[in-house]
Amino acid sequence: MKVPIHIERSLEVPASYKKAQTLLADLETTIKRFPKLKRLKKLGDNDYVWEMDAIGSRIAKIATEVSYGARYSVNAARGELSWKPLPKHGNASIEGAFKLTEKGDRTRLSFRVEGELHDVPVPLMYRLIAPAFIQGKFTHLVDTFLERTRDALTA
Repeated sequence: MKVPIHIERSLEVPASYKKAQTLLADLETTIKRFPKLKRLKKLGDNDYVWEMDAIGSRIAKIATEVSYGARYSVNAARGELSWKPLPKHGNASIEGAFKLTEKGDRTRLSFRVEGELHDVPVPLMYRLIAPAFIQGKFTHLVDTFLERTRDALTA
């Protein structure tokens, strides 16, 4: 089953914009704050394959180990890290952006992701609720990523 993903979340942090820009300079450390990331494999300068632990519920048999490739691009002047999917890598196609916005002595972290998970094993009786369930699990992961990033900036 294919499961669409679309998430937009943001969080304001008590850190200066200049300090928050360090997130864009250290791409791998920033990415590795994402929960359930089992392995990050570097393919090239800004190309990576993500391998994640199972997302969903093994008890309900709505769970999948997500893997996908992405090419990252940093635009420091705009305070943005974006990524596009790399074809033929894994079981998902994911794109998105992580943006910093100056708010006086604070910074807003905005995260947008969209794409599709492919070949998600879902029992027939759960097919109607599986997309919303998995979307909810991903939303929680994004929220946790933003919280971990906030904590790293304020430590």
